[in-house]
This record gives sequence, structure tokens and C-alpha cells, in this order.
Amino acid sequence: MRPGDAKALRRWCHRQGLYGLAYVWRRLLFGTTFIAVSGSVGKTTTKDCIAGILSTRFRTAKTRYNQNDGYGVPRSILRVRPWHRFAVLEIATDRPGSMRRSARLARPDVAIMLAVARTHTKFFSSLEETAAEKAILLKALPRRGLAILNADDPHVAPMVASCRCRVKTFGRSAGTELWGDEISSAWPSRLALRVHRAAETQAVTTKLVGEHWVNSVLAALLTAVSCGIELQAAAAAVGQVEPFNGRMQPVVLPSGAVMIRDEYNASPPTLGAALRAFEKCGAQRRILVTSGFSDSPHNSRTRFRELGEIAARVADVAVFVNSEHAHQAAKAAVRGGMRPECVFAFTELRAAAEYLKTELRRGDLVLLKGRTTDHLSRLFFAQLGSIECWKAKCRKTIVCDFCDELRPAQQLRSIGGKAVSLVGH
Repeated sequence: MRPGDAKALRRWCHRQGLYGLAYVWRRLLFGTTFIAVSGSVGKTTTKDCIAGILSTRFRTAKTRYNQNDGYGVPRSILRVRPWHRFAVLEIATDRPGSMRRSARLARPDVAIMLAVARTHTKFFSSLEETAAEKAILLKALPRRGLAILNADDPHVAPMVASCRCRVKTFGRSAGTELWGDEISSAWPSRLALRVHRAAETQAVTTKLVGEHWVNSVLAALLTAVSCGIELQAAAAAVGQVEPFNGRMQPVVLPSGAVMIRDEYNASPPTLGAALRAFEKCGAQRRILVTSGFSDSPHNSRTRFRELGEIAARVADVAVFVNSEHAHQAAKAAVRGGMRPECVFAFTELRAAAEYLKTELRRGDLVLLKGRTTDHLSRLFFAQLGSIECWKAKCRKTIVCDFCDELRPAQQLRSIGGKAVSLVGH
């Protein structure tokens, strides 16, 4: 590169900012295979499963946390180094046009499409609109690339028409490249299934909670096999992947109760999946703690009445937390058949945290479910000790584990420490 060219490149990068730097850096990483994971649900767990398998054999980079938006994707690319054989990125879209920008930047060699579901309804009025936006990622694949599609999703399967490259599919029935059956996941057991590829059959046991992670596991296994790892080795590696923070993550509390943290996302697809898994769980008491759900066409009052009716069907104890509508959910739960003494409504998180600290005991199973912006993670951390942040409103879209404002006691910073531990098999 001539000096004048380098100077022009620096000026261009300065104008483009972070995106421009990542754009140039990505094009220099010609020895790294980029794998993009997208879909309405399951991206983070799928990304972790793929990276967990590939890293047993190759140097592999991956998206940190779930930084999958227009700001997170370039940051993830800038963390990739030339010695990484693979880079696994999750790519989201929350409004029309965002996928095109991220796909152009990432230039994936492999792209996985998991599902199309009702999320970001403020910008996408139909599933067809959501599918069309997500399919842009597949159009960005080169002719030598690979698209891995969920054959069971009615909005993903037709995306084969968007692909000019090789296509492989996964699902729950024969006829796909890799398929699974004999699926089970009833707490305290974890997700287990049998997978098939051509004449090969392999048993898979994971640390994940809930049957809804089947697509993530199948997609990860098919990706790993396509990258040169044997199915048996891939199955063993995916069995070591831990649940991501706030994604059906079971944790033992000091009280002896087990809390399943699923507080990162409360869109209807994730809510339904979590409740189905929760309903099948074996426990002395099932306690639902929730602050509501998002992406619904109904107003808040109707949403909370619906939430109360759901709680009456799946839980022994219900704890609702909302400054305006918690009492409406509580009334609906009682009308649905729950005993009044088993239903609690709190207008603030701190009061709910104190109640849980005195009430929870060994044998309890708690499902913590709420909207990202409600930051119910604080209810979890408050069971371990004192925390500093009790903001009524917070615009951050991360779980509190990664936020400096939480400032829990030093001994609580490690989830695997003495105060609390992940539940083993």
C-alpha cells in the first residue's frame, strides 16, 4: 500500500467510525471462516454451542455476551484476530434495514437461520415482514458459502429461494441433513435427544433446560459437522456448554431453592417456551416471579390479566412485580383458581426481593421471567447479598451480571463461587 493510499484509508475510517474500521478489518481476515447466527429466538445459545464445539479443535472467536446489533456486530468483528480459524457472530435485526448493514459488514461464509417469531412488533407488523428482513443475511452468502436452515419453521424453510449457495437443513423429522428425535427435558433432567445424520446415530445430553433448545443444538451440531468435526465429538462438546446468563439458567440460591433465570427476554415465544418447560418441572413448590411480557398487541392491563391466568395454570405461588398492573395480575390469578395467600403483587423490585429472601426454601423451584428493561436479575442477586442499584427505570438492554452499576458484594461477583452455584446434572 502506498503512503497516499494509507492516508486516504485512515480518513475514510475516521468518517465511517466503528463500522468503517470493522469493514476494513473484516476484509483483511481472509483466513478466518465467519459463521453468522440469526433468527428471532435462540441466537445466543446457538452461538455459544457452535463456538463451544469448534473451540475444542480450532482457535475460535465469538460474539461477547449477546452483542448482536448495529453496534455490537462491528465490535465483535474487531475482536477477531488472524489466528482465529473461526469467528461465530450472532446477528439480530430490530427494524427494517438493519440486517442489510450487518450482513454487508460481516460477509459470512456460513449463515444459520433458526426461526421467525413475533418479536420487534413495533417495526414488523407481520411474520412475513420479519422473514423477509432476516432472509437478507442469506443473500449475503457467497456462492461457495453454506446456509443452514430450520426445515421445521414455515417461514425459514422457504428461504432456500434466497440462497445462491449450498443449503443444509435440520429438523425433527427424517429428510433433513441432520434431525433429532426421542427428545426429553423434564426438570431436574436436562435436554437430551437422539440425532441422526445419514447412517449415523448419536445420543446427545446437554446442560440446557427445556425442549425449545432443540433447534439450537441441532443447528450447532450440523454447523460443526459441516466444518469438519465428527458428530460424536461434536455431541460430546455441546454437552459441556453451560446455559447463558438469564436464558433458562438454573442456579442454587443460599436458601436451597433453585432459581431458573430467564429474565433477559419476555417476548411471547420465549415466554411460552419457558412456561411449557416450567409446567413440566418436578418440585415441591413452583414459584413464578414475573414483571410482564412484551411484543403483544394488547394493552398493559390485558397483558397482566393474561399473565395472572397463566400463573394459575402453571404455578403454586405467583409473584407479580409492576408499579401499575401487578394487582390486576394477582386478581386474575385468584379468579383462575390460585389461593389468595399464594399470590403476591409488588409495585417495586426491592420489596419483592425482601419477600423472596424470607420465603424461599429448599425444594422450591423459581422461574424468574420478565422484560429486559425491568432488570429482574436484581431479584436474583439480592438473594445473595446487598446490591446498590434499585433504579425504577433503566434503558440498558443487558442482564445485570454485566453492569457495573449493580455493584454486588465482592464475594457474589462469581456465579460459581461459594455463595451460589450452577445446578449440576
